[in-house]
Amino acid sequence: MMPMTFLVIGSFQSAPPGQAGTWTLQNYDVLWTGDFLELVANSLALATTVTVISLAVGAALAIALTRWNVPWARLFESIAIVPAYIPAFVGAIAWALLLAPRSGYLNAPLTALGLPPIDIYSWGGVVGVLSIYSIPVVFLYLRPALLSVNPSMEEAGRLLGAGRFRVVRRILLPAIRPAILSSALIVFINCLADFAVVGVLGIRAHIDVVALRIVELTTKGALDTGRAAVLGIALATISLLGLSVIVRGLVHRDLATIGARHRMDAPTAVRPLRWLGLALCVGYALIAVVLPVAVLAVGSLQPYVSTTFSSGWTLENYALMARYPGALASIVNSVLLSFLAAAACAVLSAMLAYVVVRRRGRLGRLVNNLAFSPLAVPHMVFAVALVWTWVSTSGVFYGTKWILLAAYAALLLPYAMRAAVTAFQQLDPVLEEAGRMSGATRSRVGLRIVVPLILPGIVAGATLVLYQAMKEISASLVLYPPGEPVIPVAIWSLSYQGQFAQLFALCVLYVALILALVAGATALSRRGSRL
Repeated sequence: MMPMTFLVIGSFQSAPPGQAGTWTLQNYDVLWTGDFLELVANSLALATTVTVISLAVGAALAIALTRWNVPWARLFESIAIVPAYIPAFVGAIAWALLLAPRSGYLNAPLTALGLPPIDIYSWGGVVGVLSIYSIPVVFLYLRPALLSVNPSMEEAGRLLGAGRFRVVRRILLPAIRPAILSSALIVFINCLADFAVVGVLGIRAHIDVVALRIVELTTKGALDTGRAAVLGIALATISLLGLSVIVRGLVHRDLATIGARHRMDAPTAVRPLRWLGLALCVGYALIAVVLPVAVLAVGSLQPYVSTTFSSGWTLENYALMARYPGALASIVNSVLLSFLAAAACAVLSAMLAYVVVRRRGRLGRLVNNLAFSPLAVPHMVFAVALVWTWVSTSGVFYGTKWILLAAYAALLLPYAMRAAVTAFQQLDPVLEEAGRMSGATRSRVGLRIVVPLILPGIVAGATLVLYQAMKEISASLVLYPPGEPVIPVAIWSLSYQGQFAQLFALCVLYVALILALVAGATALSRRGSRL
């Protein structure tokens, strides 16, 4: 709450934070002059379109893999969530390589066949790339929700004569409405705050959004943090309006559609739907994972981009990347800050989740609401608010990389909280009471009974924080100190400087590093759950 308070105060200041200024309303002229309404319209249109597409494709994937007996379903379930670990702006760079109008790897054969090239630098390109990397969010929410729906409800619908698609529309989708609305909220807010994909693919098409304008006001030329604060308040207001719509949808509908705990039967083999689901899964795997990763790897091994591969192959790009100022430092900073943020969120979430679950009442509700409130605030807006807060108070850590740690911990705490609250809810209080009745102190009960049992859930939440921190660019670009970049900032700088050889090499290392960290953390979590 404090950062948002200082953001509002900053919107009335005539000077940047840390400088002597006066109270003024001049910053608010950005709301009725220039192209503010166009920026808002573009942001809303982009976020709404991507949300609708992501819901449609994500729901189709989840239903196919849980209901249609798709071959190799477990493999495709793993592949479906891989794009969640690939930053969307890295995907945008990859698709720019694939579908650049004159030099794209996929456009070259189209041109050779006399077909018009596909222009990735367009509204369609921005929407497509953002949708590709938003679909896993929907899938991750909807798959467990579908698995929890009592199959007898669907069977009853079919016995009454409803076709399979009617059962999906009238029974399955209403049953998973909370998961649909929750995932829609996350996708909508993420798209509102996205500037990187628009910056990579939309600038040539003269596409501008509120988030990109905030970046320009806070990172380029003469800083205008007052107007950036006003735009941040506007963006946060839009997010809160979206949140209110979701909450109304959750509260004012009868959601008692999930039966008691049951065993999920194997999906029924329906040949047409089975192969339709397989085609959907293969297509998504190619578009979201195989093609982007492959083209980045190919680009990183070429002296220059050549669709005929006539330039030969080399590892020199990786050597150039290592010599690029700040590249190696960005890797160290990203790994260090991500692990520290994961550790901080793990500890905080465990303590706060205990209060939420075991100390019910006003205190529990207050702690829960405060802990999850960052979900409703775009990361870009929070970063601007944090600048005003830090400089206006103590100024400690401002201008150092540790302000990034504070931002990551605050913004990503809800991811760890969700896992920690679930872990505590699954822990029977009788176990703690039995320990205390045996004479153990409260601290000993916590260390010997509670911690081992909730540890897998805490590690799972920390893993989410780890890779989200590695991907974070919105807050990072606003807050990073000179000479202390993180990988997303280094990639953004290389892209704007046109250093494509180093750019592709760093993107490949970036994706490989995220996947390796997630795989290691997942293996650790599974090992801990077996102990």
